[in-house]
Amino acid sequence: MPVPVRYLTIDNRRLAYREAGSGPPIIFLHGLGGNSASWQPQFDAFAGSHRVIAWDMPGFGNSDLLPLATTRDYSNLASRFMDSLGIERATGVGTSYGTVILADLAAANPSRISAMVFACGVTGMGHLKPEERTRLRTMRRAELESLGQRKFAEQRNATYVKSRDAALVAKVVDLAGSATTEGYLQAYGAMTESNIFDSLATIGVPALVLAGRDDPIAKAADCERVARALQRAEYHCIDTCGHYVNLEQAETFNRLLADFLARIA
Repeated sequence: MPVPVRYLTIDNRRLAYREAGSGPPIIFLHGLGGNSASWQPQFDAFAGSHRVIAWDMPGFGNSDLLPLATTRDYSNLASRFMDSLGIERATGVGTSYGTVILADLAAANPSRISAMVFACGVTGMGHLKPEERTRLRTMRRAELESLGQRKFAEQRNATYVKSRDAALVAKVVDLAGSATTEGYLQAYGAMTESNIFDSLATIGVPALVLAGRDDPIAKAADCERVARALQRAEYHCIDTCGHYVNLEQAETFNRLLADFLARIA
């Protein structure tokens, strides 16, 4: 059954999230192609044993836009989000750009994240030259303003899954199309200035890194590099899987996550 949306207020803006279950908390952070509903298979699998929480990033899903410019702004907001829910420490699970936010959160606030999962995580574009980052942001804005968020999702995000299952593709398009254009561009801009490897070396908690073998966005080789950069990481590459690993291969994702949680308990 779909988990209903809840709301809290930060800086006089509405932040939407979903929550179910009780027990050790897990915080789920989506990427630019999703919102808190992206994690419904994980709510179904883990709410019986954990307190499962997923937010809508500002400007995505049902959350208002907030003035955020950098990944550190997003990770600071995630820390305040945890404060608002009375969570001192949690397992963090991120996908796509959510992994960059999670890494920054763990590096900046070591006491807040007890273990972490990077699922089909991008690494950021901070290694590119400034003029190239500017070009990418300008090009993406023009593309979104021309197509609109829904058409953009139909043309781009629908190709990020390996499966051609019509229901899954429709789900991905709905999730990716839920962002506001400014919310998406704000997060995309922060991603272009980020480099996940700046955060990884100082993170000493247990980590699980998952890749989709057919992911066109977060290449398996880059995910493996993330695993090697972490002090205590295990790595799995999942066959017949694109970028939406927790949806496209939900059973495998949930099994790997459950095994990981059992080992670190």
